[in-house]
Amino acid sequence: MESQSAAQSSHNSSETTNVAVSSWDDLTDGQQLCIDWARVQDWDRIKGYAKEHGPEVLLGVHSDKNSVASVLTEASHHQNVEVVKLTLEAGFDNKEAMNLAANISMRNSDNSTILRLLLEHGLDPNMDLRFEGVEKDFCNLLISAAYEGHIDQAITLLDHGANVNKIVVASNGDVASQLTFTMSYGAHDLFRLYLTRGAIPTTSDVFHAFNNCLGACKGLHPKLSRDVAIKMFTTFLHLGKPDSDVVQDQFNLHPPSRRDPTIANITKHYLQGRPFCCFVCEALTAKERDKLLMCPCRTVAYCSRECQLKHWKEHKVLCTGPLNERGESEAMVKKRSKTGKGAAAGGVNVGAADVGVAEGAGATGKNGKKGKKGKKGKKGKYYLDPESLRFRVGDKVQCRIGSDPATGWVNGTVMQLFYRENNWPPGQVAPYKIALEDGTDIYAPEDIPEVIRKPPS
Repeated sequence: MESQSAAQSSHNSSETTNVAVSSWDDLTDGQQLCIDWARVQDWDRIKGYAKEHGPEVLLGVHSDKNSVASVLTEASHHQNVEVVKLTLEAGFDNKEAMNLAANISMRNSDNSTILRLLLEHGLDPNMDLRFEGVEKDFCNLLISAAYEGHIDQAITLLDHGANVNKIVVASNGDVASQLTFTMSYGAHDLFRLYLTRGAIPTTSDVFHAFNNCLGACKGLHPKLSRDVAIKMFTTFLHLGKPDSDVVQDQFNLHPPSRRDPTIANITKHYLQGRPFCCFVCEALTAKERDKLLMCPCRTVAYCSRECQLKHWKEHKVLCTGPLNERGESEAMVKKRSKTGKGAAAGGVNVGAADVGVAEGAGATGKNGKKGKKGKKGKKGKYYLDPESLRFRVGDKVQCRIGSDPATGWVNGTVMQLFYRENNWPPGQVAPYKIALEDGTDIYAPEDIPEVIRKPPS
């Protein structure tokens, strides 16, 4: 190797390059020196040399069949952010070396600083090295993040335009996606991330979901335990919402002897359009009981009051409750069938479902009895009589939002009588709108002691 002074003379007379060269001799002497110094982590000498002779000495890239050598890849390997930044600012733009530097950095650390620098300086987050003629098999940065299990780096890639639905193809023709790889590697947090960031399950993903998860339940998967497999399968159906026909077809491919009872039950509920997990945390059972707490609308379920309240602000604009053509809930129909009392044609239809109320919604006035003015109401109109209700605006009350009749109550204040929302059918109102002590607004679907009551003295 030449001395530093000799290298200076050679550098001044040689053409610099930022293109990968197959021959080491095609690099300038200054670039050769900097790569050699990077291999032994002599960073101060590299910085001093680049300052004296110009940043071009940092741009050399030597590529052969087995490796790519550059200051950038060596600095990424040793997590030297300063030299990585210095090299990129010098104009380094060799895409193969930048992609390799990203993979090296992700392999050696969960820190996303170097990855972010590379992306900010032109690294293509969707680059597939197989199509660049560099790799023969799967090579994709989101897949690398899944393999390493680094969620912060996956978020960085997605924030810089990585396509979560990009399909990768192996040399043998096998097709796979980010979802398939995250499931194979058991990276549940990344699996959930990719689904929440727009991953759309393919038929191949459904196939791999059943194969991976059922294999794990039988103890045949090298990286997935049964518990993690069930969590990932739950997340896959809950967030991914794959085509039901495809799910049914793939499920039928597995004989009963291979099926896991939990996965079979989750699949059954999914195909029937029934909630199978807590909408918020994806738990399969409630915290204090075996069955989940079902919202009266029957479209969502929860494991606890905490998850129920957390989701209510989003769900209340969608929750309709199990109402019939008369604006009655299942609970009201059952009550009318037993007592013979029900809603007058012109009376108040209280049928809006409230999240977590034990058994549905629907009532008329006090105790469901007909009011005289309601009975005389003209067709298409109804009479709202505050005297038919037990509470007034400002009254302190307790509302039942859990299934347990003893512990499922929360304190609140009546804010409005005869509450309704714009998307409700004509004539449908809820008797009360209540502000809970935690700041959540809900409405009581029935004016009965089983739903709303005075606080115990």
